[in-house]
This record gives sequence, structure tokens and C-alpha cells, in this order.
Amino acid sequence: MGGLKPTTITEGWGGNSVNSTHLIRTYGLDKPHDLSYNATNIAQLFSATDRYKDKPLIGMTEAKGKKIYLSSRQYTWKLIGHMKQAARVTSVVETSTEPGRNEQTFKIRLDKGWFDKPDIIQGQAAGNNFPLEVISKTRVGLEWEYEVQLHGSDPNRSFPVAGLQINQEFYKVGTTVRDESNNEYGTMQFNSIFELRNQLGNVAEKIEFTDKALRIDKNSGEVVQKLKSWRVPFLDNKGKKYYNFMPMAEAEVFENIYQDIEWALNFGRKGLKMDIVNNEGYVRTTGPGFRQQSEDGHVLTHNGNLTLSRLDEFLTSIYRGRKDATPANRKIVLSTGEMGAKMFHEMVLSDATSFLTLNDSLYIDGKDFRHLSYGVQFTHYRGSNGLDVTVMLDPSKDNPIYCPQTHPVITDACIDSWRMDIMDFGQTAQSSGETGDNISMVCEKFADYYFTTAGKWDPKTGMPINDGSHGVSGGVSGYATYVEKSFGLMIRDISRCGVIKLNFDN
Repeated sequence: MGGLKPTTITEGWGGNSVNSTHLIRTYGLDKPHDLSYNATNIAQLFSATDRYKDKPLIGMTEAKGKKIYLSSRQYTWKLIGHMKQAARVTSVVETSTEPGRNEQTFKIRLDKGWFDKPDIIQGQAAGNNFPLEVISKTRVGLEWEYEVQLHGSDPNRSFPVAGLQINQEFYKVGTTVRDESNNEYGTMQFNSIFELRNQLGNVAEKIEFTDKALRIDKNSGEVVQKLKSWRVPFLDNKGKKYYNFMPMAEAEVFENIYQDIEWALNFGRKGLKMDIVNNEGYVRTTGPGFRQQSEDGHVLTHNGNLTLSRLDEFLTSIYRGRKDATPANRKIVLSTGEMGAKMFHEMVLSDATSFLTLNDSLYIDGKDFRHLSYGVQFTHYRGSNGLDVTVMLDPSKDNPIYCPQTHPVITDACIDSWRMDIMDFGQTAQSSGETGDNISMVCEKFADYYFTTAGKWDPKTGMPINDGSHGVSGGVSGYATYVEKSFGLMIRDISRCGVIKLNFDN
């Protein structure tokens, strides 16, 4: 961005604890006064703090009030920065040809120790079908050895050996914690400027500050220091402005929680596991995301040559024979990526060519012939028997962290960019005879937590405790913020959902 002075260190860091070394190393703090920095452009990175931004499933459920509170985890009928830092495989230590089969743990060695239990990590080559739960980690020389286990409870699955080879990348994508007496919280990975990213599951995150980190934060608040590059102005959804890094970091804890939930709502795998590290008899459950549940819905695969007539027949066949298949109920939204939207346009264009001319006003527009506009994109199609199809762009399908598998020819595009998800073919009837939304978020009542523990600083006043009031010695020397949430994706009638996806033979 123009006018932005780069920071001194670009390596970044990971974890969930902030101390003065992190701030000094990453943001160049605790230096002589410097008035040359200007944070105006950095603020563009935080132009929106809406926790539902770029989270379609959360946006269509919780954000619209489609959330159901349950009394149990079981139910019968839930800054964004530029890129997360990747950890890379440094050596191959696993000798099994089928790592992880029968829910066995196995080991990988990475160059960074940024992950920890209860993180869920995802490999570049293996894709989002084989997420891994971190069980433990050990320092081995300059490497970090992680004991991991496949996410979900399917004994027949094993992790692809190709994903364990040297230089393969791993990212943290979520967390999984037990639903009773939890004391584990996921890590966060920062880049050089700032970055934090049926049955129910649970997620948890925290961020903590040492007393010196808070002193540096407070001391850099002098008038002459307000232009320090790390002090990014931050506007909340009510327009209130924060200048300090610390309030922003706490806000990013919530952002990270909702990133965890959005990932699990899409890619989570159903599982029930005992806590094998602490051996306290607790269990951690994970709910199935839309991807796993949609495998039992309507699925259409193609090799990239999908035609409009084939799409029309697939969608029409779903309604064929249904009692609710009136023309008014045949409105469908295809949630897709950049390449899927482009493919849809080309499908419609190919079919509509005979009706268009070179001078068609849909292509050429402009009152002044010297300033003509050319071009059009089809995002809507009216098919047979009242079929009404609209394309909605979903940026998450082009996210290389969540969707690392790339097209074999168009190597800079995710295969999932062609994927088209149909979330709901209409309303579904309840057992009581009432109709309701087919997809809702569900959560366990009284299982959401947001609390702060004080060390030698009072998080309410943002000042050190020096009046004899209550504080905690040992542990966190500044203060820490913790967030936990219960969640799940409830799809009442999976036959109302569908998937159109690109598929290649191995």
C-alpha cells in the first residue's frame, strides 16, 4: 500500500501469548521516538470489524437470527490478514504407508513450533478432506515434532503419504476442545503487520499480555508517539475509534473464534474422542460440516465441460415428484467461487449466443460513442418449469488455506473455485407440521464464555494495579482474555441441499 513504511521484521510469529519481545521484534517498539511513521494506510486492513464478513455460513445462520439453543451437545433434529504463516515439513519421520488408519496417532516434523493442542491443522497436498488434530509437540533440535491424529472418527481413513514429504505446508484452520472443564485454547498466527485467523463441537481461543508488553503499549501512547506504525486506528461497528494494539488484539480473538466456526461449519468431520493426553475421562465432540453432510445430498460431478442443459436437468430432477415442487418454490442460489461464476457465465453465453447480435445493448453501452462500455456477465438463469437460478460469489472457495487443492492445468486456481453449493432447495416441514428454515446454527445453552483474568494489570481500566485491589500473582503477569463457543450446523432435510463440483480421475 502506498505510503506504508514496512516493519523491520517480516518473519512473524505464532501462538497465543504476547510479551514485550514479540512487540519489539515484530513492530519495532521500545525504540527512540520516531515521528516518520504513519498508520493511516494500515487502517485500511481493518476497514470492517463485522464478525460475519467473509463467513457465508455464519452470515446465513447466526447473523440472521437462525440460531437454536440446545440443552445438550446432542440434538436429534449448527483482519482478516493477507495470509496465515505456514509451517513446513523439514524431515519425514513417519514410516507407515497408511498414517492415521484406525485412528492411530502419527508424527510430523515442522520448522515452526506455532501449533499446539487443541489446534486443527491442514496440509497443502492432502487438502481439506484430511484435517489433523494436534495431540502434542516436542522440540527436536531445530525442528518441532508434532503428534497428530486425523480429525473425525472414521477408522478407514488414512493421511496421504504425499502430504508428509519435505517442504509440504501446514496451516492452522480450527480448534476442537472438550465441553466440560476445558483449559485448552488454540494458537494464533500473526504476519509481520498483524493477523489473527447431529452433534455439537466446541472451539476456544485466548490471548494474553505480559506486564512489560502492556507498559510498552501504555508508554507509547504519549502524544509524540501516536504516529507509531503499529498503532493502527480501529473502528468498531458503532464507530468508536481505538488507537492501541491491545484493544484490537482482543477484538481479533472474536474474529479468530468465528473463523474457527466458519471453517468447521464447512469442513468439520463428525467425531467423538476421549481426551488421550490429560486422561481425565472427558470427551471432545466435533460436528459434521456442510461438506460432510452434503455428501448424502444431491451431487453432480463434471470435468469442466458442464453445459446449461445438463445443469437444468440436474436441478429439475431434484424437484421431480416432490409435493412442494411448485414453480414459486424453484428459486435456487448457487454459492460458488470465481471460476464457478465464470463457468456459469460461459454456459449461459454459449446457450444464448443465437439470440444476441454484435450491436446488442447488453454488450455495448454508452450515451457518448467516445466513451462506450463493453461487456456483460450472466449471473441469473430462468429454466424450465419455473426454475430460477442465481449465482452468489463465495470468496472462501478461492481461499488457498481452506481449499489448497489446485487445478491440474490452471494451477493458480483452487479446484473448489468451481464448486457450486446449493444450501436450500426450499423450506422444510417440521414434525409439528410447521415449516422452517432448512439450515440453522445450533449451540448448547450456557456453553459460551468470554472472560478476562487480571494479573498485575486491570483490564477494565487498562492501568497497572497499584491501589491494593485484587490481582493475581504468577501465571499471566499482565492480563488474558478467553473465549469459548459451542456450535453446530443443523440441516433438517439434506435432500434439499446439493453440490456441483469439478472432479478429475486420479
